Amino acid sequence: MNSPNLFVVGAPRCGTTSLFAALKQHPDVYASVLKEPHFHAPDLPAQPHTVSDPDDYAQLFAAAGDQRIRAEASVWYLYSREAPVRIARHHPDARIVVLLRNPADMAISLYELYLRTGNEAETDPESALLRAGQTRFATSYFPFGLHYLQLMDFATPLARWRACFPGERMRVVLFDEFYRAPEAGFYDLAQWLGIDPDAAVSFDARRAREAVRMTAMKQLRELPEHLRRKLNPAASRLHSGKASMAIPATLRARLREHAREVNAGFAAAAARPWPQAW
Repeated sequence: MNSPNLFVVGAPRCGTTSLFAALKQHPDVYASVLKEPHFHAPDLPAQPHTVSDPDDYAQLFAAAGDQRIRAEASVWYLYSREAPVRIARHHPDARIVVLLRNPADMAISLYELYLRTGNEAETDPESALLRAGQTRFATSYFPFGLHYLQLMDFATPLARWRACFPGERMRVVLFDEFYRAPEAGFYDLAQWLGIDPDAAVSFDARRAREAVRMTAMKQLRELPEHLRRKLNPAASRLHSGKASMAIPATLRARLREHAREVNAGFAAAAARPWPQAW
């Protein structure tokens, strides 16, 4: 009865955190207090916040009331081969929101994040971003995310999701379009979800946290201690840090060329054309 029916999936660094924060504020939505459980992606390496036990996953939604939408957001689901199949099987009424941005910008932002968090040890952006072979470092906690060229292929994973969630069951949202006018974008998304589009939500990070503070504290109190430990406020602060590295224009151009090459099937999988600005 309390099974999730909305999944916000990748790609990384594409605005999923802000969108999920807005969803948490909506009275018609129950959102997991643990943002990225990645329960349905056992084919991906586990991260510190991964939830693998079915009972633990059910606990994330046990306190849901009569809200129309019960949501979780696990960005790496996008690249999982198992996640779309498992979610379609176990949550047949689910809808999927996929957030994407210019793949080159996504890869650069992810690289800068991983330098801050210690997952990435290569300080030369060209060597890192054009990495071809498998690698990991002593500090890596998620080596899968270090292969930026592979992650720039949106078309292949989107096709897997589209096969499991055809038509209106999946919506692709572009970062630049949505966050140019997030209130209008959320209004449209709320209509698609069948929830009140006029409910007040804020995309200001501080106001969003304040709006859900009491609800989040209640959810946390009802979770077992081992699940509460999976929340890491310090990691959240690192994720919201600002970029600090200059990326050569020639490298950006090479990344954009690669993105266009590997995304030949994007239009069919996304049900929208490849953005000209990309």
